[in-house]
Amino acid sequence: MPELPDVESFKTYFKESSLDKVIADVQCSCKDLIRNINFKDLRHKLTGKSFRDAWRRGKFLICEIKDIPEKLIFHFGMTGDLHYVKQNTEEDRFARLVIKFENEYELRLLSIRKLAKIYLVKDPEEIKLIKEMGPEPLTISKKDFSKILDEHQRKNIKAFLLDQRNIAGIGNVYSDEILFKAKINPHKNIETVGLEQREKLYKSVKTVLREAVDCNMYFDSSWLIVHRGRDMRCPLNKNHKLKKEIIAGRSCYFCPSCQKYENH
Repeated sequence: MPELPDVESFKTYFKESSLDKVIADVQCSCKDLIRNINFKDLRHKLTGKSFRDAWRRGKFLICEIKDIPEKLIFHFGMTGDLHYVKQNTEEDRFARLVIKFENEYELRLLSIRKLAKIYLVKDPEEIKLIKEMGPEPLTISKKDFSKILDEHQRKNIKAFLLDQRNIAGIGNVYSDEILFKAKINPHKNIETVGLEQREKLYKSVKTVLREAVDCNMYFDSSWLIVHRGRDMRCPLNKNHKLKKEIIAGRSCYFCPSCQKYENH
């Protein structure tokens, strides 16, 4: 599933391709993805308008529209993506929503498994997932991060990172990367994570997500993500073998040697 760095990339792509262009038409091949408005009204609201800005909240892309209070909001599900292309070029078979601009280009929302969601709302917090969302990991202070940890002492550390009500935007892949970089075993409960490890965790959250955004998800071999499900070699020591287990209901990759389980 696209996570915070991916949606940051979508935001940049959207802003570079789709701002200040008049919308000529909107098409949708999968109207079930539209959640709080029918397609006819969505099309009517957007046609003739243009986008003025876009920003991210957690895993959501929020697109501001000129002259109306509503915002077009995308959640990308498991397999979402955006394509900005010349109209009448080869069709994307997984394009579910197509926004056609008067400049003869169009923005396509792709969703292979039809798990994306599309909203048109005045206030993003009308969407329950956004309203209940925790703070942004790139801007959260160490004090606030520590407070949230203290409030969830008995929770598994990987489950904590995955829960959007605790911290926004972190998913399965980057939770593994964060724990690996902090050298914390994903089986640990928060109450067994000591002060030094908590500081490492906070720094790892910031560093991993910022570097993933900066490198635009082009990772070198020092990243766990390059080896998970592939050669299964530890990025820190090629003689260490990565392990895959189900933790907090999700597949989890970690190095048992570098991420030793300790009760302190």
